[in-house]
Amino acid sequence: MIDKLTTIESKIQQLKQKKERIQNQQALFLMKEAQKILKEEFSLETALNILRDSWAASSKAQRTEWTTRANSFPISAPKTHKKAKKHNPTPEQIGKAEIPVHDHH
Repeated sequence: MIDKLTTIESKIQQLKQKKERIQNQQALFLMKEAQKILKEEFSLETALNILRDSWAASSKAQRTEWTTRANSFPISAPKTHKKAKKHNPTPEQIGKAEIPVHDHH
């Protein structure tokens, strides 16, 4: 019985850590998207002020529209892949490597 409780506690801790990692990834994604929009004007304070002021000045209809469109924002964190074993790529492999392109618009 104690082994089962220990296993459950361990799983709870793992899930809490996973939740924290996902929240951190989402926060980082949000910050990067704000940087893309604000470009050289970006600062965390500016982004927060824009968000706060826009929300406060918006109508109930606008807020409803925003919350309805919230599904377009990634809910889950980007997929994390287990770290592959490190290897030294050959020059041919380096030349053939493709750079993924992500379009968030």
